[in-house]
Amino acid sequence: MPGSAEDKKAFWSRFSLKFTAGWGSRIPIGDVNDSLKSFNENKVFQFHRQRETGRVVGEIKTLDDQISHWEAELRFDLTRRISLGIATSAPIHKRNESSVTYTILGWAGPQIMTWTFRPEIKVSYPIRLSAYYTLPIIRRLSISVGAGAGIYPAEIFLPIKYEEIPPSGGYYSGLSSSDAKRALALGFHGNVVLEYFFADRLAFVAEFQQRSIRIRGFKGTYSAKDGYVDIKTRGTLYYFSMWNPLIAARHNNLEVWERIGDYSDTDVHNPREAVLDLNGYSIRLGLRIKAF
Repeated sequence: MPGSAEDKKAFWSRFSLKFTAGWGSRIPIGDVNDSLKSFNENKVFQFHRQRETGRVVGEIKTLDDQISHWEAELRFDLTRRISLGIATSAPIHKRNESSVTYTILGWAGPQIMTWTFRPEIKVSYPIRLSAYYTLPIIRRLSISVGAGAGIYPAEIFLPIKYEEIPPSGGYYSGLSSSDAKRALALGFHGNVVLEYFFADRLAFVAEFQQRSIRIRGFKGTYSAKDGYVDIKTRGTLYYFSMWNPLIAARHNNLEVWERIGDYSDTDVHNPREAVLDLNGYSIRLGLRIKAF
């Protein structure tokens, strides 16, 4: 027997839409920014900057770590106390370009070297699933506690251009890039939501959300090209400490290898899978609109 109009109305009235926006923490970003900072602040560059020798010009900048804090959620009430929600929030897209030039003064004359970094990270609109338990406080006022998991598709691009003017003159340049992504990265979150219904179907919402999102296992391609070589390798993005013979200093780096240990004769320490760190929290205000 088909359901009555009242039954259908009762079913749809269990749905609601929540829109919130507000403030929150910066994202750590993690290994991408750590490697940029480590290159820029290696011991040789710091030595020349502190003594103002003029042999280090410019700096490598880290990615901006501020993000937008908003969320839209469709919620369904299974019972008066238990609800399920599916939500999305702002994507993340950070990129910049910066250069540093280092000059070595040798017996044959100066060797001028310039590195230009163009790092970029992308995190598409995430899909978050949550379960909530709601407790009434007073009439029209309630508090919900929720937790869940989300999918955060992410990409990392790390192009580096190297340019050199040797003591004998002339010009040399090379471009390398590690480009990797993770399509099904998981993150976890917890929510506390305070709601006050000032109308039958309209509520004011105050929400706190804590997120735990550390993405690893990025797969992609490393490519390098100059006047002599053209290399392309597929594998996993790794983070490691390396000795840079051009600078005569150690710094951290990111690079795609087919397997751990696939690197040149450069002195490499402590390789591990690279991590994109999106941990943080947000405090948001907004509205919940219940279906008719």
